[in-house]
Amino acid sequence: FAILGALAVAGVAWAGTQFVDQKNLQFSVSLLKVSADDVVVFKNSDDVVHDITISGEGLLANSGLQHPGDAFKIRLVKTGAYKVTCGLHPRMKLTVIVE
Repeated sequence: FAILGALAVAGVAWAGTQFVDQKNLQFSVSLLKVSADDVVVFKNSDDVVHDITISGEGLLANSGLQHPGDAFKIRLVKTGAYKVTCGLHPRMKLTVIVE
């Protein structure tokens, strides 16, 4: 199972749950490909607060303040490209492609 988790973080799509870590003021990946209906979990492994915004394909979602250790989960059901940013750290950027 560890192999599947490592591949998911690397951006390979597997049905189910995908994980993105936040550490050192950056996302663990800059591009993530997932299947429609997958859940993406954003875990704050940093020592600062983050505020994730996801936009695209008719969706605008925000995690609110995400404290160290918190996780934000979202199910992406519509195919397309989604832009993920941190409202507190604008250099943090990620694109999620839902296939």
